[in-house]
Amino acid sequence: MGAKVRRKKQDLHGNIFWVTMSDLFIGMFMIFATLFFAFCANTGQGATAAATQAAQKATQHIVEKMQDQNINAVIKPETVEYVEYKPTDQKVDVEIDPFSGMAKISDMELFELNSAVLTPKGKQFLTKFLPVYLDSVLTGELKKYVTYIVVQGHTDSHLFKGNYTEQEQYMKNMDLSMNRAYNVANFAFNISKGKPYYKDLTHIIRVEGASFSKPIMVNGKEDYRLSRRVELRLVLKEQKFDVLQQFLQGMSQASYEKL
Repeated sequence: MGAKVRRKKQDLHGNIFWVTMSDLFIGMFMIFATLFFAFCANTGQGATAAATQAAQKATQHIVEKMQDQNINAVIKPETVEYVEYKPTDQKVDVEIDPFSGMAKISDMELFELNSAVLTPKGKQFLTKFLPVYLDSVLTGELKKYVTYIVVQGHTDSHLFKGNYTEQEQYMKNMDLSMNRAYNVANFAFNISKGKPYYKDLTHIIRVEGASFSKPIMVNGKEDYRLSRRVELRLVLKEQKFDVLQQFLQGMSQASYEKL
């Protein structure tokens, strides 16, 4: 009887290593999965394949309609660097990411330097652009995947430089970028009256200022002209990783048989 007890104790000590390693691997996997979900939520990579396809279709429609309005809109993924543009390239009014539907507008089309007031030229541009963009996003197939439209203002890092500390410069640019985004969003409300999605805009449109936190770099240097811009970013509904979530839940509730 004593021999059997000793053998059981020896088996227990012999398996402690494997139990510990199993706990370690499961813990590491759950940490990785948690970080992965957080990454998807912050980058929009959790959007479903159907949402991405709808965004691509809407993007193509927007570009075609912009050509009818004599606006030079191009399809360009956000991940492609500006360095691909050459000085002799034709002037681009707006760029649209085919995967997310994000539209990037040079703010010099909309505002004077160091001003948040829409110029007559800016209003003329938005009168043509915004109805096409909003109609494509909020009345087509893409609508059911859209959570928010974020109007985000950006500045370059050169404005106010020299007269203020870096923190003061950042906040003055933050105020400018926020006011520019606000005025674009307000203009969107004004020209959308009578549209079927007009009342929905109060739940969909968000305004953000980014100051000079996201400069556009060309050959390692900031391109001030390209950094000054207004972006319309779509926040699409995230894909639910149900199978993986169930697996993680099962793993977290798992218990090991006592040896």
